[in-house]
Amino acid sequence: MCLTGCFSLERANPEYSDEELIVIRNYGWKLFYFIPIVCGNSNDDSWFPWTFFRNDVTIDKVQQKFADYAAKQGKIPNKIIYNSYDTVMWEIPLVDFPVPIPYLLCYDEIQLSGQIK
Repeated sequence: MCLTGCFSLERANPEYSDEELIVIRNYGWKLFYFIPIVCGNSNDDSWFPWTFFRNDVTIDKVQQKFADYAAKQGKIPNKIIYNSYDTVMWEIPLVDFPVPIPYLLCYDEIQLSGQIK
């Protein structure tokens, strides 16, 4: 379970403002940096939270989710920021150094944050 991906949408609505803060993130794992193994499932109609052998860790997928959420709320997107992270060295949790197996199992993450009002 610790090697699976996750697609999440988190939101915060400050009491003093009509703006809603949104963070959408998806991450997953690839084999040899190019072959997707598992990542968070971006489809709304699926009951399974992961997707296997499909790459949903893309700017397009998180941006579409952000736009869909803004439209559903009847608000306009504002101040969008992207962040991408990937690593080609496998890191063991709670250990400070990576395992020297480059490109075997690679981690990939994309994050979008922004406001809607």
